Amino acid sequence: MPASTGTTKTIARRAARASAALLAASVAGLARAPAAHAQILSKAHRILIERGLQVQGMVSKDDLFHLATYQAANYCSINWLWDSNPSAMGAPPGFAWARWVRDEAQMPPRGDEAQYMAQLIALSLADEWDLNDPAVRDRAVKWFNAVRDQFPNTILYTNNYGGQVSDAALGEFISRAKPDMIMFDTYPFRAQWDASKPNHTGAALPAQTTPWYSELRRYRDHALASGIPFGTYIQTFHAVQDYDQTNYRDPSASELRLNHFAALAFNAKYLTGFTYNTGASSLFTRPGGDSNPTPLYAEQANINRRVRNLGRTLVRLKPIAEATHQYTTSMMFIRGRHRDAVSGEDRPNPLPIGFVPDPQAPDACSEWVADRNDPYLRGWAVNNLGTKNHGLPGDVIVSWFTVLDESLDGPGHRDQVYLMVVNGLSDPGGSAADCRQQIKLNFAFSGTIAGVQLMDPDTGQIQRHVLPVVNGRRQLTLTLDGGDAALFKFDTGAPFVMPEPASATR
Repeated sequence: MPASTGTTKTIARRAARASAALLAASVAGLARAPAAHAQILSKAHRILIERGLQVQGMVSKDDLFHLATYQAANYCSINWLWDSNPSAMGAPPGFAWARWVRDEAQMPPRGDEAQYMAQLIALSLADEWDLNDPAVRDRAVKWFNAVRDQFPNTILYTNNYGGQVSDAALGEFISRAKPDMIMFDTYPFRAQWDASKPNHTGAALPAQTTPWYSELRRYRDHALASGIPFGTYIQTFHAVQDYDQTNYRDPSASELRLNHFAALAFNAKYLTGFTYNTGASSLFTRPGGDSNPTPLYAEQANINRRVRNLGRTLVRLKPIAEATHQYTTSMMFIRGRHRDAVSGEDRPNPLPIGFVPDPQAPDACSEWVADRNDPYLRGWAVNNLGTKNHGLPGDVIVSWFTVLDESLDGPGHRDQVYLMVVNGLSDPGGSAADCRQQIKLNFAFSGTIAGVQLMDPDTGQIQRHVLPVVNGRRQLTLTLDGGDAALFKFDTGAPFVMPEPASATR
């Protein structure tokens, strides 16, 4: 059946976001809040460690839904769009689930949900409420405080669109409401609005990743300062908004990968694809339901498998400490280049808000200092092996992590450092292989260290690599398709943190 009217309106409403609002909020958030001191793991961190880093789809009960199809896509849990259909989750206690809650009167259990409460992972209390309004913010605070004790094993969170809420309002809400998690939605994949084309859909536009990265950085900072995780929505929908001539298109394979793995590099722990089975879904053909998958469904299943494998470790990690409160130092953008459409000149890609150019090499990377985040990295080289971006190198994201709790490093080990590297090159067309990049990282190891432990994202297995010596440095060569990621740690003898016993998702 076609997507319901309510669902269609919801998609249009969530998609209609002014980039100016996002930019204004991100600029206001440039001065960072101090990070929280070491503390007992938060409720949401505990739940996510037990349940796993979450990757899920937004499911409508008003459109056809098959649990077997959903499970075959390697999702962790269902997120119901307002109203659930418990019978679709299997025999009680059923498949893990979450849902949106319209208002205070719609808290679970409702209808047949009571038999499935043991599998309830998370609840979004309302969606995109204007927390800038003191009256709305007060209402939200009262709601969270009123229901918190009733849901000791369920993550209670709030969501806003990118740039909707000021830093001051968001910070004040977090301090008073004490949500278990915060979340935002920003959708970077668009097409030209063209009145002469069918459905007014013109040529695909390059992904608007910089505003999205900026908002990832902002929510990351708020979450870290409060000792809680954050999540983000993933774009798996298309929608044409004639009223403001905005056209959201389906992502390509490389873009869909980047949407997931870049979010993980920013420390997101909860990913929700918007949407899964409505008539606007990128994963199935019209008019709605999950009976007729598009090629992107298989891509999503592949991504979800790798997210879950990487997530077994990432859910137990946190960003390494920042060197300053003024800008981000625990991540680095190796700046790619693009060809300017007007001048034809090759120029460095813009940096997200919250990152500053490196003083010694401003066009090469965001600010980086040797020995600050790890004692070994000394340089890098990036080569575009694909067919996109005029042969120019694209962005590469490097993130440094350490364990949430030192007990996870194993007996006799402390301060272990993990690195996540993401190929930030994507393109609206072609395959992920068309955006392949080779990334070489050069290390000056000391003592007995000669290599790294690298997770295979397809299997979850840990591989030990003794790195070759090239020009006096140990060199790690990563070949990543568009949007793909690698996760590794230095081979110090400490274990690669993951659940016990280890059991990779396959």
